[in-house]
Amino acid sequence: MDIHTFIANYQEAFGQHAELPIAFWYSDRMEASTEKVTGCLFKCMKQVRDGRTVSLSNETIACGGGKFYTGFTEMPERVPGFVSLKEKYKKTPEMVVDFVNELQIPKADKAYLHFARIDKMPSFDEVEGVLFLPTPDILSGLATWASFDNNALDTVAAPFGSGCCSVITQAIIENRKQGKRTFLGFFDPSVRPYFEADLLSFTIPMSRFKEMYHTMRESCLFDTHAWGKIKERIQLSQLGDVHILPSPISFPLLPDIYLQEIRIEDAAAIYYAIDTHRDYLRTWLPFVDNMRTIADEEAFLRQALSAPAERHEPIFGIWNQQHEICGLIGFHFSDFDNHRTELGYWLLPEYQHRGIITESVRKLCLWAVQEKEMKRIQIRCAVDNAASNAVPVRLGFIHEGTERCGELLASGEYTDIHIYSILKEEVLAHLKR
Repeated sequence: MDIHTFIANYQEAFGQHAELPIAFWYSDRMEASTEKVTGCLFKCMKQVRDGRTVSLSNETIACGGGKFYTGFTEMPERVPGFVSLKEKYKKTPEMVVDFVNELQIPKADKAYLHFARIDKMPSFDEVEGVLFLPTPDILSGLATWASFDNNALDTVAAPFGSGCCSVITQAIIENRKQGKRTFLGFFDPSVRPYFEADLLSFTIPMSRFKEMYHTMRESCLFDTHAWGKIKERIQLSQLGDVHILPSPISFPLLPDIYLQEIRIEDAAAIYYAIDTHRDYLRTWLPFVDNMRTIADEEAFLRQALSAPAERHEPIFGIWNQQHEICGLIGFHFSDFDNHRTELGYWLLPEYQHRGIITESVRKLCLWAVQEKEMKRIQIRCAVDNAASNAVPVRLGFIHEGTERCGELLASGEYTDIHIYSILKEEVLAHLKR
């Protein structure tokens, strides 16, 4: 299973700005320094949804029930009375005890329980479960997908429990016994204040996720009229609802290479890639000499990312599996009124001759004509930059002519520029696989 393939499929099914799910797992290594969480442990989920990894432990979880349901401690003596007499979730303390005994909550055998948005993880290794925070429309798709290859009446279960019980405990128990149930949750009134009013939890244990990963594109989520109508409504809501956190657009390229939309926090990684290959890159990229600090890169990204949505020109990082920058590719000089745009790119020398830029251009041309309704895409290449010119030629772009003295290089010399273009109908006919 590949995380970036799943992200690409998920965004295709639920919209490019659908909030990405959160993975959780145990280990003996602290992944991120985390302050003590007073009250409900799900208070920390905002940090996770914003892209930070959180590492919880017996020391950082203040809630006694949270410690218990995550397996770090035995059940505190006060829990049965509190759940029954104070919270009034069960009629008697004895019912609470019976409920807990029936669960048989496994004890944590590792020091930390981690949560991270899946785009911040290198793989699904060690993951116990995947937590989605869906609206009703997205939940309908998740539940239907879960039932695609499973006729069991409890394929989607909604057992009673606290937020941490319905998300963490149930998923861990199911995963450890290689079960197939998925879980609806966040019905507990105590956890609901920490999430938007129209969200529930939907948790897929890893034992089930491993199966569902392979059935996603076969299910109703792709190429069906019924889901198409719901997807359209989801996408409209994503444009208007401020509570949906935009997730970076991502495309798998090769087993170890993927595209992902650049964010401000990527400035340091981009700057490091440029700075360590400065002499090589400046030959054809005049802007390199203007990038002297991380702050310079941040300023460039802030300007690029501040455009209104209807005028946004996304820039994509080309990343390896270690989440290191291999290059950049992005849109610029767009004429939105006339549905035309331009692609520019660079790639570090150690990643060349693998077809990475060719595949990146192919992916983004398809995305631009299908998602952004672009009619024309062009690429400009210095006439002596053989590697750059080879990409549009390989993909069937038309060489329209040569712009004389089209760019001033860092060397102080002007270079002629070849102009290549491809039209929407040509993209759909020749670049779609």
